[in-house]
Amino acid sequence: MGKRSTARKLAMQALYQYQVQKANQEEILDYTLTKDQYIEETRSFAAEIFNGCIDNMNMLDKLIADYAIDWKLDRIALIDKAILRVAIWEMLFTDTSIKVIISEAIELIRKYSVYEAIKFINGVLGGIAKNRADIQKRERITPLCLPE
Repeated sequence: MGKRSTARKLAMQALYQYQVQKANQEEILDYTLTKDQYIEETRSFAAEIFNGCIDNMNMLDKLIADYAIDWKLDRIALIDKAILRVAIWEMLFTDTSIKVIISEAIELIRKYSVYEAIKFINGVLGGIAKNRADIQKRERITPLCLPE
């Protein structure tokens, strides 16, 4: 697994723990990033994603609710919400390819959720991807250019 893929997975795991434990976000992130040995670049990107998701949780959840047709936010599995938050944050706040983001989210779903969630996640992310520029403009988001 690549550095960025690992970072996405770690950010998703930390977000999931944060939802479940409602504990201190710094402690959860620190534990997640130090339970195994990761290179600094991976830890840094995971922390950036996690903190970005926490800082923008209300906006991310509103987008999920808006694009999850016929689904209320509280009915979406916690792991699926964590994966969606990571993907949506990266879609809006970085210059990473939309195809890469959606593909990585689907891989996380395959590994950590149920098969039926693939279509749901793909639909939500596809809808947000189509409206990405409008959302960024409305929310006044300038994507970060990330090093490869």
